[in-house]
Amino acid sequence: MSSESSLRILHKTSPKIFQEFLLKLEKNTLYNFNPFGKINPSNVSSIVEKELFRKDKIKFFSFCENSLIAYSYLTKFQKKSKKHNCILGIVIGDKWQGEGFGKKICKHMINYAWQKNFEKVWLTVFDNNTSAICLYKSLGFEIEGIFMNDEQYLKKQRHVISMAIFNNKRNYVNKRKKIWQNIE
Repeated sequence: MSSESSLRILHKTSPKIFQEFLLKLEKNTLYNFNPFGKINPSNVSSIVEKELFRKDKIKFFSFCENSLIAYSYLTKFQKKSKKHNCILGIVIGDKWQGEGFGKKICKHMINYAWQKNFEKVWLTVFDNNTSAICLYKSLGFEIEGIFMNDEQYLKKQRHVISMAIFNNKRNYVNKRKKIWQNIE
């Protein structure tokens, strides 16, 4: 499989296809991406229904070889002072990971965000998800902060890294350093 295969990114899919995709995600993938909590056959239809009808998310369903291979989204902030920002989320099906699809899909979403006049795309990633962190850095995301023991999953504390990319292409590394110096 290659990311050069016919990747199609759509804004809609059927609930059945989305449910099947979520139920196929393996334990490690769910450990690194799971804003829905536990996913199982008894709750997946409720999760899908809520997700498909959310108005604050611009949804992307990525298909290759007629299979849903990824679900991703840009979440719009409701707070007026943050409407220029959005949050990126993405999960690639296990069979399709490591094939370059994540980079292509993220590039598509970032370009979409700039076309919609967002100024900043923000995301969070768990500190142990080093392949995702490398991917985001390769796309130009910068680390904004680390939240220690920020989330708990399966009774285990997890550290969360905040990352962002800016439409104005500025590198904020030096500005961040200066702010840290001023508050220390």
